[in-house]
Amino acid sequence: MSVESTPPTTVAARRTFWFRRRSIPLPTWRTWFVVLSSIGIASWLLLPRVHAWLAVIEPLDKPPYMIVEGWLPDYALEEAMADANGQPVRRIFTTGIPLERGTFLSGFRDYATLSAASLAKMGINSELICPVPSNEVNTERTRAMARALKKVLDAENIPAAERRINLYTLGAHGRRSARIYRDVLGSSWQVGVISVPSKDYDETKWYRKSSGAKSVLSELVALTVQSGDGD
Repeated sequence: MSVESTPPTTVAARRTFWFRRRSIPLPTWRTWFVVLSSIGIASWLLLPRVHAWLAVIEPLDKPPYMIVEGWLPDYALEEAMADANGQPVRRIFTTGIPLERGTFLSGFRDYATLSAASLAKMGINSELICPVPSNEVNTERTRAMARALKKVLDAENIPAAERRINLYTLGAHGRRSARIYRDVLGSSWQVGVISVPSKDYDETKWYRKSSGAKSVLSELVALTVQSGDGD
């Protein structure tokens, strides 16, 4: 008794129905060497420059108004104070969300009021300082602070020719913070930015310390999300 075998042509037809042969060119070690070397050189050239791009310094020349983000450390407040004393400033707006801790000891409820009191203690005329506290939020804190400030500025009825303001922030947060304030305040306001260097790490070698890497990477991610959804 003979067993009938499936004709070769039928098997080939079935294989062709489900699969097709393709030749896939694979890179040689020379290609990998060029690719990895290029990535390494690009990283070596770009890494030191990333922080400088984020920590933007683009101040306006002698604007009448100033924004100081209330969460800044004292040494950043001192730089803002020095600049305020060196030019005619009509009003300094301190922004900030509620304090997470220490309110029962310090007597301050938010960063805006705390930084305003600190600037006054440093020697700035308290009549020039206007604290602008914002509501407590879990995300988009900078945007919440900017919105609170916009309400105050709108109520001031400032002439269009005088709507010039410098923003004082810290390190890698500069570019994103300036973008948010410019977006919230609108095109009628010119917003300069001064990113005070952070003392937590060497900004030219930020990738060598966890605090620097965390700051830069988080800002890059936030900027990417902000660009993607209009935040």
